[in-house]
Amino acid sequence: MAILAAFFISLLLRLIPAKNAIVDGAVLFYGYDSFYHIRRIHYTAENFPSPLWFDSYLNHPQGLDLLWPPLFDQVVAGAALLFGGGAPAVEMAGALAPPVLGALAIPVLYLLAKKLFGVRVAILSAFLLAVDPKHIGRTHFGFTDHDALESLLILGALLLLAYALTERDRRVWFGAAAGVFLAAVGYTWLGAPIYMGMILIYATVQAAFDLRDGGTPAETVVPLAAAFGAALLLHLPFREEAWLHPSFLGSLGALAALAFIYLLYRLFEAKTASWLFFVPAVAVCVYIAAILGHSCGMIRGAGSLFWEGIGYFFFGGVAGGGILEATAIYKLIDLVSLPALGLAFSALGLCIVIRLLWSAPIPRDRLLFLVWTVFSLGLLIPQVRFIYLFSLSSSVLIALLFYSVSDRIEGSKRLRRSSKTPLSIAFLAVLLLPSLAGVVTISGDRPEISGDWAETLEWLSENTPETAGFLRPDRPAEYGVLSWWDYGNWILLQSRRPVVANNFQAGAQDAARFFLSETEDEAIAVAEARDVRYVITDYKIVYTKLPAIPPWIGEDPDSYIVISTDPDIVTFEHTKRFLSTTLARLHLFDSSDLGSFRLVFESKATKGFGYPTKEVKVFERVAGARISGTTPYERPMGVILEMTSNQGRRFHYYNSAMPVDGRYEITVPYSTDGGGQIRSVGPYLVGPVEDFAGGDYRIVDLTEEDVLSGRGVEVNF
Repeated sequence: MAILAAFFISLLLRLIPAKNAIVDGAVLFYGYDSFYHIRRIHYTAENFPSPLWFDSYLNHPQGLDLLWPPLFDQVVAGAALLFGGGAPAVEMAGALAPPVLGALAIPVLYLLAKKLFGVRVAILSAFLLAVDPKHIGRTHFGFTDHDALESLLILGALLLLAYALTERDRRVWFGAAAGVFLAAVGYTWLGAPIYMGMILIYATVQAAFDLRDGGTPAETVVPLAAAFGAALLLHLPFREEAWLHPSFLGSLGALAALAFIYLLYRLFEAKTASWLFFVPAVAVCVYIAAILGHSCGMIRGAGSLFWEGIGYFFFGGVAGGGILEATAIYKLIDLVSLPALGLAFSALGLCIVIRLLWSAPIPRDRLLFLVWTVFSLGLLIPQVRFIYLFSLSSSVLIALLFYSVSDRIEGSKRLRRSSKTPLSIAFLAVLLLPSLAGVVTISGDRPEISGDWAETLEWLSENTPETAGFLRPDRPAEYGVLSWWDYGNWILLQSRRPVVANNFQAGAQDAARFFLSETEDEAIAVAEARDVRYVITDYKIVYTKLPAIPPWIGEDPDSYIVISTDPDIVTFEHTKRFLSTTLARLHLFDSSDLGSFRLVFESKATKGFGYPTKEVKVFERVAGARISGTTPYERPMGVILEMTSNQGRRFHYYNSAMPVDGRYEITVPYSTDGGGQIRSVGPYLVGPVEDFAGGDYRIVDLTEEDVLSGRGVEVNF
């Protein structure tokens, strides 16, 4: 009954964010990858069970091969079909899948903790996981990502391995069952081999303790070999596919590694070498194998995958510095905060686990749990995204901490009996404080896309030419939309338009080159190569996201923006170099000094520091009308046009050019004949930029056809 209660509490807390995610009967999803999962689930439901493997709406106009393993999308698509299929069923199934999968982790964790530490620790662990914001943050309503399924599967694998390592008569069957779960992780996440590496680390440590205690390596190697063997067999059918090849190599390599550990154990046993040298010996052999693999052409591919994996998990990959969730946890969490306090409680619980294992012989299942806990903590420190994995262990650690202190309170002879229970309850309340505060925060969160971005993408969908192939994206569409990669999946799903850059970082380098270009010719070159018709900017690209953009093209972020932080406020100061970039000219100055890009929509809210502007803006690339002619003035010639936006905001567009041999030419992107939601207030004023005696000016009107066709208008002085 307690676990059933924990399950329903878990489900309820993970459903609370639905109140902010369901808008006018439609689901606004949380995060960024959720939007592409929904796109892929839509496609899979319509072509079940085949998922989308190539998408021409990504990396426009080249398209992009997809490397996401398909199991999560197939499971959700299958559930949607059971409920009738169609877009509403797909989106609701996608939104509900994480809470359901997250709640299912409760009974699995209970069974694992019960086996390891007893019923009372197991029950409290289940309740702690139910209210853990670290886990809720990745498994709540609308956060449609593979993390919920992946963490459930690896937790199931750990449970079965714990039994395989301790139930000698059934160790092969439990091991093989764990292998099924490991194989399923490979069909869910490209990074599955990291879990195989964790199991091999456990095998190495366990072998060292077996040497110390006079055990036999077969008790470890046999069940683990059964697990990796089952995983290998299940990976065989798709072993050549890029999305499964790393997992196939991981399971194959794990079997070879187990054989090596077994042989090395026998060598140490025969030579009566000290058990203390076993782990260092394995580490040295792994290092030598990595070096040889790098130099040997036959296995260089596997070595390359290994080093790419190391770079991804511990350094965030190629875009690690520009992804918030790939940031080290110590850079994001204040040491004096409730989240830090929660991690401190987990650290104390870890100390208790180590103390419990101090005696010999060490239970194999408890050592596996310890290795998993330290391993998930090791993933968490360099990349905060893995905090949801650590939550599986931290719930058990905090339960152990509570009962360790509670037992001391109950056994104390100095405390009165009447005060012992209240003290234990008070201590539990303190332990729960970080979680409860985190739950309150999550329940108030709104989807990042809600508000101005959602309205902007709705406008883009309804007011720009429809592109072909959204449902069958096998060939380039008519044009593309360029924004920073964070927003690519939003634009793709909500507006049904092709994007240059999205959350897979394909196209990110060209997006960075476009935004930071310092001449319009450079920007146009990128836009033409990428067949860009619309550009979307927002205030975050100009401020908080800006430091992540320059490294993509080898530039120093400090040459564009200086961020100062004090206890009260964060200030942003743009450099002169940034103010000359295409990004600044677009978002801050409404296309002034540009002739081929014009503002066509802006959102309602005004945000920013120093240069307050509308939160989101959409620009269109046009040929631009050419105002040219003769001039007697050897001074810059300019144009100025008063405009009003779709929000009623007045602004001025200006541009200029230096005459050459008595002639000037200025390209302008706006017409004066009243077309579109952003309109001119009167005609262009053309003349010398500087005001001086004898200077003359002309009034010029331009039609929309002039702007779209690049027609020239002669204006002589």
